[in-house]
Amino acid sequence: MEENNLPKIIRAQKQQKDKIKGVLKLGFSSDPLIRWVFPDPNIYLVNFDTWMEEFSKISFSNDVVFAEENFYGASIWHPPGFEFDETCLYPTLEWMTEERIEFVSQFFEEFSNYHPDDAWYLAFIGVDPSKQGLGVGSFILKEALKTIDERGERAYLESSNPRNMSLYERHGFESMGKVQIGDSPPAHPMIREPRK
Repeated sequence: MEENNLPKIIRAQKQQKDKIKGVLKLGFSSDPLIRWVFPDPNIYLVNFDTWMEEFSKISFSNDVVFAEENFYGASIWHPPGFEFDETCLYPTLEWMTEERIEFVSQFFEEFSNYHPDDAWYLAFIGVDPSKQGLGVGSFILKEALKTIDERGERAYLESSNPRNMSLYERHGFESMGKVQIGDSPPAHPMIREPRK
């Protein structure tokens, strides 16, 4: 981080993809929802890498991957109207029982019911656990929202960790409801109206 201890936020480029994937894998290593999907550590590391690869493609092509300059944290966004093709993730679920796949599918189907077409979607935001509590995530979020506000558009996310709810609320997001299927942890779809 910079000498004045304020994180400097950059727009990451495609050639920095491995650094983005690395910090997001670290950041989500204890996320309740992602680890419900991938409870086994090795299966998580292998398969979440695929998730980051697929989710980041559209983000890099739209120049909406924000990161702290040392890659202590990062976020990937999808533009309004983009529909993510979830079939590319199916191979990452092959280890699951049919019942488990059904639960996971239902969970993400519920999310899609909340997801507005006209909003920027924060697919993932994460911070290296050794750098949490320094404001990195907040600065990354603020930089992206500044760009979205300049366009006069809405933002949407799904909070998969209750500890992050207050961060999102401080930045203007409001809960739209709660999603919980079977033995899953609760998660909250959240919307943010544009600010002048």
